[in-house]
Formats: sequence, structure tokens, C-alpha cells
Amino acid sequence: MTEDRPSSFSLFEPLAPPSGRGRLFVRRAFAAGGLAPRDLYVWVPDARRPGDRFPVVYMQDGQNLFDARLVPFGTAWEADRSISRLADAGAIAPAIVVGIASTAQRFLEYAPELILDRLPGATRQVVESAWGGVARSGDYARLVMEEVKPMIDASFPTLASAADTFAAGSSLGAVVAVELLVRYPDKFAGAAGLSAHFSLLPVTETELLPDDFASDVTAAVADCARACLPRAGGHRLWLDRGAIGIDRFYAPTHAAIVQALSGLGYVDGVDMIARLYPHGGHDESAWRARLDDAFAFLLGPSRAREAC
Repeated sequence: MTEDRPSSFSLFEPLAPPSGRGRLFVRRAFAAGGLAPRDLYVWVPDARRPGDRFPVVYMQDGQNLFDARLVPFGTAWEADRSISRLADAGAIAPAIVVGIASTAQRFLEYAPELILDRLPGATRQVVESAWGGVARSGDYARLVMEEVKPMIDASFPTLASAADTFAAGSSLGAVVAVELLVRYPDKFAGAAGLSAHFSLLPVTETELLPDDFASDVTAAVADCARACLPRAGGHRLWLDRGAIGIDRFYAPTHAAIVQALSGLGYVDGVDMIARLYPHGGHDESAWRARLDDAFAFLLGPSRAREAC
């Protein structure tokens, strides 16, 4: 790899990084796995020494991560600034961020099949009717692991081992980030879920839900977490929520996941964190404000080693 471009340069177009730090690339209209085409954004931090290689965070809704001009809501997460800021402070090692853009099929691609499979039929029908089809999170996970990750490892200076590979996202993107860890525990060291939308509905707060909907979903989340999450010892999980907007519906499902993690041997503050931001909402500004916290936990020095 040369100093100014990835080895598979023909696949990626260089962009000007909004922060002025590192290098930003895009691959337009990447299509595979029978899913809709999407752009892939890759931010690479500045090398400190020749031959530097970096951990990688695979993030969902990639069009929202770097440049506010690309974001429908007008606010970017500024993930490049977050990584640079934390690395400058010595809180983390610098990392590559891969932003996998979402598509018009976002709900279906991020919808958690492993949870929906545990719902009563009528409750599952409510979710699928609201989202307009059948969940495809398994197809999306295969896209990330069988198509995107090999291309990234071949094109950029990555540390490709499981110990240096992470997933992150917000809302339903947070849910599918956790599902990536669940489906591929031997490929990921951790996941960060900001405003993790394990409640499934409401999304618009106007949905008419059956009286038992929330309890059905919480039971399915609890069962999935107990059965599917890896045991403690090799992973970290960050889970957060605000108290404003639809985040206020998340307490029961987040509590179910925390209980399952505790039963699997995870220790709060060591390899899991579940945090409430009392003034946090469900939007890019809120996630940008707490991204440093999530990255510091996910990418920082091992809490497990420090605790020994």
C-alpha cells in the first residue's frame, strides 16, 4: 500500500475528510448478497509509523458518520473526529472506521431475525407489517462478513483478527451490530449499540400496538440474549439509551440484555456497560455527543486485564 491510496484503489474514490485528519474513501453502489446497492465509506487514520496497521470498526448507516452534507438530518456523527480526539489523548489506539450505508430496505436489513423468530406469530406479524416485509438481518450479516470485510482487509492496512474487529451502530443499526457479534463471535471482539432499538416498535410513536406487545418483545429479547450472546471472556458490549423520544421505551429490553450478560459472566464496567443519558434523545446529535464514550470503552485498553 502506498502512502496516499489503498492497494485496491480502483475500487475506492478518495474524498476530502471533513475533519482534515486521516483519509476518507468511498466505494459507490456496492452490491452483493442479493441486497440493494449501497455506498461504503472508509476512514483511515494517519499512520504514526511506516507500516502501521489498525483495528477496524464496522458501523451501520455509514452515510451519517463523517460528512454532514451527506446526512438527511444535517448532522454527522463525526466519527473521524472522535477517533482522532481519543487517539490524541492516548485513550485508544487509532482505528479504521468502515461506514456501511443503509438503503431504502433499512428496516428489513437491520430487523433482528434471531429475536423475531422468538416472538409469538401475531406479535411478529405486527412488526413485519409495520416494517413492510420479512427480516433480512442474516443476509445483511453475511454481506458484512463475506463481502465487505474481506474487501476491506485486502484494500486497507487493517488488523484483521477478531481481537481487532468491532461493530457499532444506532437504533436498529445498533441491534444489527449486536447481531453481528452474536452470529460471528469468533470474528468480533465487541459491539457498541447507541439507542439500541430492541423494543422493535414504536418507531414513529403512532403505531397501534397490542396490549401484550412490549412483554412479548422483552421476553423474546431476554431469551435470545441468554441463548445467543457469547459467554464473557473475549468480548465487550456497550449498550446505551436516552430518556427522550422513543428511547424512553427501551428500559425493559435493555434490562433483559444486562441480566443475560450478567448471567454469562460479564461484569459492569469491565466488559459491559449499559448507560442511560437522561438528556439524550434519538438523533445524530445525541449519538455524536456520546460516541467518544462508546469508542473509549470499545477500543480502549482491556478492562479485564486492568481489573486483574
